[in-house]
Amino acid sequence: MHHSNPMLIICSPSLISKGSLQSSHRLIPLKTTAIETVFMLLGCTLEFSMTHVVNQVVIPPELPNILKQFTKDAIRTQPEDLLEWATLYFSAMVRGQPLPVKKTEDHEVPNTMDLTPEILTTMHQQLHEKDTVRKEEVSQLWASLGLAEDLLRHIMKVGNFGDNLPWIQFFALGCSYLGGTIKNALSHALYILNSDSACKHPDACLSFHTFRFLYSYLAAVDGEVSQGQMEKALAYLETQANMNGGLVKVSHFVDSSRVRLG
Repeated sequence: MHHSNPMLIICSPSLISKGSLQSSHRLIPLKTTAIETVFMLLGCTLEFSMTHVVNQVVIPPELPNILKQFTKDAIRTQPEDLLEWATLYFSAMVRGQPLPVKKTEDHEVPNTMDLTPEILTTMHQQLHEKDTVRKEEVSQLWASLGLAEDLLRHIMKVGNFGDNLPWIQFFALGCSYLGGTIKNALSHALYILNSDSACKHPDACLSFHTFRFLYSYLAAVDGEVSQGQMEKALAYLETQANMNGGLVKVSHFVDSSRVRLG
């Protein structure tokens, strides 16, 4: 492919027809090679509405997946000459040959999905009925959710977990990853574990017993919260919980100047 004169094609919706794409400067015939067509599509800034797409342009159903995989492989390979590499890539695809894609050490694309409150909630819903879960079970669920393996190793290392692990401790460390601080970690925990349907966002409630365990565990892992500070915070929050049916609220500690968790 010759690409000594690269050109950005900006398509006008009013000038799209069955046989050609007309830019603001020239008419581009669609009778091109497959690779040229792909790069025309990639280079175009299509500014027409979905109505135009539905009524005038038929997108091959396989095209989005092809372009998505092409993008992943290009990022993974980091070719010096992208256009030349793309020519080899699509030529190999057409001929059924191995693609010129850089392999990772295990010959697979690593998982890169980040942990989110929604994903941690899903994990908790599936594993919370067991006080102790097998490491293998957690690993399998983690992988099925597309989460990064290095993050799992980090949590396992921080928690010093063996083949069997207390789920509530793993859950607490997941909240710690989400929050970054003890206060934010406990906020995430309360939102996920909210034990009172009457406790509505932006608040959430949790029994003082469970809150005390989570806080004590995270403070111990953190190593920078003194025993006196922890006892003072728990004494204040227990008083608040006793006035609220035994439940600690997010609002009891998030914006309160009377309690410092970490």
